[in-house]
Amino acid sequence: MPEMLMDCPRCWAKKKDCEKCKGTGKVPDRHLSPNFKLSELVNSNTARAKGLANDPSQAVEFALEDLCKDALEPIRALVGPLRVNSGYRSEAVNKAVGGSKTSSHCFGHAADVVPIKCTWKEAMDKIVGSTIELDQIIYEHTWLHIGHVHPKTKDKRGDVLAMFKKGTKVTYEDYDPEDERIA
Repeated sequence: MPEMLMDCPRCWAKKKDCEKCKGTGKVPDRHLSPNFKLSELVNSNTARAKGLANDPSQAVEFALEDLCKDALEPIRALVGPLRVNSGYRSEAVNKAVGGSKTSSHCFGHAADVVPIKCTWKEAMDKIVGSTIELDQIIYEHTWLHIGHVHPKTKDKRGDVLAMFKKGTKVTYEDYDPEDERIA
């Protein structure tokens, strides 16, 4: 079987002197779990567009593997296929997308996902009603933020939240499936 390759997350195939890919633009990809590959969890349109490295350390790769096995796979089994919008983010990528300075994405403990075969609300309600243990699940209207464990404590707080925007202000409230603002 041929080796799986992915675009180099350090240079995005733009630097001939890249130490990671040796100028080839490609590096080995691997499955983190049966249905999720490393390439899905490090891909970033922002990193590509701005030329920002988004290559995780080995420790972060292990955290991404745990995220996939312990959170994303059980969620996929419950709601069907998921598209990963955002997984790992280097500090530079996190800053470029306006992420929190303490974002779980920077540690490989979170992913923003879009369910393919049901609505965001249907997926949210199924996950909340399940026995899947998470640090956070946040309904963010066009994706679901899945936090596997807290980056510092490694605890699973069980936060179930919804994000709302009023002008430029973002707030987080306890998720209420009956809230009319949630479609």
